[in-house]
Amino acid sequence: MTHARLAALVLAVSAASFAFRFIPMALMRRKIRNERLVAFIGMLPYSILAAMTVPAVFSSGGGRAPSAAGFAVALALALAGRSLPTVAAAAAATAVALSAFLN
Repeated sequence: MTHARLAALVLAVSAASFAFRFIPMALMRRKIRNERLVAFIGMLPYSILAAMTVPAVFSSGGGRAPSAAGFAVALALALAGRSLPTVAAAAAATAVALSAFLN
């Protein structure tokens, strides 16, 4: 990937993220009272992050079984309320350990 293409992609993602935040502010003159719409707008950053991260997890090196095990550990720890560094370290350690065990 060239530097120009990477810069264009970064600008496009930045513009899309800005649009999702700015357009509702520009169009709405009063506070949004619909709880579902507020919840939807609040969850957009998390869903976009998940849509970018999850495919990368399963397409990373080491095979699908270590990736799936690391993802399962990360999901379990995240649902248990652990911190991001703990979740990331445990998931990576699980994937590396299972990859070394299988090879």
